[in-house]
Amino acid sequence: MAAIEASKLTKVYRTYRKERGLWGAVKGLAWRRYDETRAADQVTFQIEEGEFVGFLGPNGAGKTTVLKTLSGLLNPTSGDARVLGFVPWERRNEMKRQFSLLMGQKNALWWDLPAQESLELNRAIYGIDLERFKKVVDGLSELLEVRDKMNVMVRELSLGERMKMELIAALIHEPRVLFLDEPTIGLDVVSQKRVREFLRIYNEQHRIVTLLTSHYMQDIEELCHRVLVIDHGKIFFDGPLAEIVD
Repeated sequence: MAAIEASKLTKVYRTYRKERGLWGAVKGLAWRRYDETRAADQVTFQIEEGEFVGFLGPNGAGKTTVLKTLSGLLNPTSGDARVLGFVPWERRNEMKRQFSLLMGQKNALWWDLPAQESLELNRAIYGIDLERFKKVVDGLSELLEVRDKMNVMVRELSLGERMKMELIAALIHEPRVLFLDEPTIGLDVVSQKRVREFLRIYNEQHRIVTLLTSHYMQDIEELCHRVLVIDHGKIFFDGPLAEIVD
């Protein structure tokens, strides 16, 4: 069985169409009209254990919607999906302990706390053994070269340092599946390279299933052999990166 399976996954957003003028407002009370947007449209793919797959498409193509649905943050309008055998939107604790979602434009850490204390909170949430917690944090902080920053307030860290801390937070419970939504967005060239190196090494060592969205082709080219390309909610390419690069 594949680690991630999506079958005809569809997400439709309905927005109320407001009519102009007073009479339009009155009509709207009785006869509401809606516009529909298909953020994901019959999305189907499989990802096997250990694969590092790129997820490409323009802004608004449906990438984040698919990631959020596979993470259980959104319920689909129709279709089916399995992540490690679980239905994501059932939000079972057994699944929550085995996957992680990192969004480059969202912060999981508390800005007014040192990173170490935020990670301690995550340890309590996931029920991680203290000795295991120390071993994992030490290993990740050394690999990401931020061991000397662990007790610095998150708001005082550079953007690159914060992203490294976010990666530690995302991996602290040693998930089997990792969803990455623009993890290098806004980072300088050096920080982008360091994050890519870390993700490559971590995937090689742990064989973690990784689905990566990024607008930086260098991220995709250095990390992924296979890519999914989505536009207007539809997958129109699923195959080797070399086929679209050439």
